[in-house]
Amino acid sequence: MRAAVKVFAERGYFAARMREVAESARVADGTIYLYFKGKEDLLASILEEHADAFLERARRDAAATDDPREKLRRVVERHLVSLENDRQLAHVFQIELRHTRRFLRRVARGKVSDYLRLLQDIVAEGAARGVFRRDIPADMAARAIFGAVDELLTSWVLSARPTPLAPRVEPLLSLFLEGLEEREQRGRA
Repeated sequence: MRAAVKVFAERGYFAARMREVAESARVADGTIYLYFKGKEDLLASILEEHADAFLERARRDAAATDDPREKLRRVVERHLVSLENDRQLAHVFQIELRHTRRFLRRVARGKVSDYLRLLQDIVAEGAARGVFRRDIPADMAARAIFGAVDELLTSWVLSARPTPLAPRVEPLLSLFLEGLEEREQRGRA
């Protein structure tokens, strides 16, 4: 699967050939077909393996604290830093996975939905505890947070000179937790 990530990132999903993946993995062409039905199955397996591992770690990170703000910070940081540490995988996730609607529908119903549910649960918990606003639906907040993180990652992947993502966690969360309004203005409202 690592060889496939490399080839998909370098050549693009549609241009990549299973033969190139086999060459990169230093195995015979037919060997890959013992494990994967084809290129789409290989891409789905990459997504599932990495998404499952990410979700497990993100849930563990969130469970390690009682503060909903800290839970959110840890999950967002995990998302940004885990892909920052593997630029090829980030390219596959942010660019190559989005080329076919059929594949996107399959992804949206699965791993992305699980991740959105985790964010939604954190926001709902924060609202129930009086930490977050109750007038913002938790599902809408979760989608907005995911969308912002997703856009940061996509622009980072496409950048010729990417800047580190970890320092972006606090400003991003500040934007969601405190909004754009100056603190002085909020005090007057």
